[in-house]
Amino acid sequence: MRHRFVAPQDDRLDRLIADNTNLSRQKARSLAQRGGIQVDGKPARHPAFKVDKGAVVEVRTAPPTARAPALPERYRDDQVVVVDKPCGLPSQAGPRGGADHVYGIVKARERYAGLHHRLDTPASGLLLLTVDPSANAAVAEALGSGAIERRYLVVVVGDPGEAGRWDQDIDGRSAASAFRRVATGAGMSVLEVRLETGRTHQIRLHAAGAGHPVVGDRKHGGAAGRVWPRLALHAWNLRFPQPRTGEPINISSPVPADLAELFEQAGWTG
Repeated sequence: MRHRFVAPQDDRLDRLIADNTNLSRQKARSLAQRGGIQVDGKPARHPAFKVDKGAVVEVRTAPPTARAPALPERYRDDQVVVVDKPCGLPSQAGPRGGADHVYGIVKARERYAGLHHRLDTPASGLLLLTVDPSANAAVAEALGSGAIERRYLVVVVGDPGEAGRWDQDIDGRSAASAFRRVATGAGMSVLEVRLETGRTHQIRLHAAGAGHPVVGDRKHGGAAGRVWPRLALHAWNLRFPQPRTGEPINISSPVPADLAELFEQAGWTG
């Protein structure tokens, strides 16, 4: 389905779409990031893009092509693959299905795919999958024992201190996240967070509960959710033993382009 209209005033792209179509601002943001919006015939991928009065806005609620979203590989051997998930792409199919998700894309490429951990849809970064079922037991054991280390770069509101540990229970289950501050600026901090457990939305809930919500977190962050168009949470480093040999593997992912400006504002020079 397509929507086409002339912008009645200068405004943000996502707000104009919500005001002039039956789509929500959240849907508009998702479509922009997937390449489904054009302004005066040119792609507009940032939800906060400033649209001038009189510009022609065209919205396609289906992706412009049937190709699967880009899913770069950061590591591969004959047993596992590490992919770099973009913001907006689910790790697996949700209750309503849908063809585009990390597990589905990898499964379409491989003879076998096993998903052992997940990232929130609005987050980005590294995900480890098995491509050989004989590796499943070793990967599951490594996850359970903490031999697989997952580190995240997160921009939060305020300054939680040089280092610390959040251990509030989540949904009645123990949860722990260790953090260290790596930069500060503009009333924000960049934290490196290491997961000790893997609860749903763990970092987001811990940060919000500590009074330092993640920037761009529209579900748990309150006003912080309106500071940036996407969730400022990136799974930047993954360390794990190769399932067969035990050789230590250390993979990193650069801060993506749609977070670079925010990280700079928060003092990050990495």
